[in-house]
Amino acid sequence: MAETTKLSVGQTLEKLRGTDAPKAKMARLDEKIDILDEETQRLRAMRRRLERDQRAGSSGRGAQEAGDRPIKKLKILGIIIGILIVIAILAWAFL
Repeated sequence: MAETTKLSVGQTLEKLRGTDAPKAKMARLDEKIDILDEETQRLRAMRRRLERDQRAGSSGRGAQEAGDRPIKKLKILGIIIGILIVIAILAWAFL
């Protein structure tokens, strides 16, 4: 006769739970995938709205030049102030 191995109650429960665990794990993974898919769709829709708003808001090259003007003014102002400081230092040094 073949010998049969007897399992303890704890081992039997683990074996039974082990067969159900992959199903539950797959269900959890499916839920996570669904959540990530929804988030991806939401982000794509947001990107499309932003791109549409950017296209509608810009009126070509004129809008870009208008946006560059404050930066150019600040650079020119910084250069002028630097030149004035150098002139003041040179005038003070030669007095």
